[in-house]
Amino acid sequence: MRLEMIQRLFQHLTNRRKIELRILGAAIFLIFLLLVFTPYIFLDWVNAHRTIIMWVEMGLQVIAFFVLLFEVDDLNKTISKWQMNEMSEQKEQQDMYKIYDEKGDLKLIVRPEMLYYIESADNYVIIHYLNSDKMEKMMIRNTLKNIEWRFRDKTLVRCHRSYIVNIANVKMLKRADNELLLDFGIESLHPLPVSKTYSNEVMQRLSV
Repeated sequence: MRLEMIQRLFQHLTNRRKIELRILGAAIFLIFLLLVFTPYIFLDWVNAHRTIIMWVEMGLQVIAFFVLLFEVDDLNKTISKWQMNEMSEQKEQQDMYKIYDEKGDLKLIVRPEMLYYIESADNYVIIHYLNSDKMEKMMIRNTLKNIEWRFRDKTLVRCHRSYIVNIANVKMLKRADNELLLDFGIESLHPLPVSKTYSNEVMQRLSV
């Protein structure tokens, strides 16, 4: 996207330069005709012609100045638009959840609202996320402890020794058989248990 905008910018400037060159070329050609075809019998008018030429040159300078002002204004608008798009892309990249394995290799990039919970499976974790309106799973060699620490300031909260939940996607907190459960409101996702160890943290995050 950045390369495409730069190409458009250069094309825009090139087109403006072509117009300027044509205007200047036409003016120079007009001045040349005035100088060459001025009859000698009208030498008394030469000074008048020179005055006219001087005013024409001044007019061309004024035109060139305003053309340059418009060009600079258009350039500033284009650059500002490009910077806003660039900042928007950077913010979007920063907001994405990037999940690495235990070796530090990037395995998954997911939007926060698409990630539902992370499940422990021995030396692996299973990421449960939404992709094209369909729940999918991805197994990554890592630990819940590492995941919890990395996303400690995000919406991911440890609710059980075997689960980390995206608290933003929880629709309901309910009690069943003396057990607290976090419900996502999705039939394909079973409610997650909340252990006593993490219940206070979960309740605080839900009340925010």
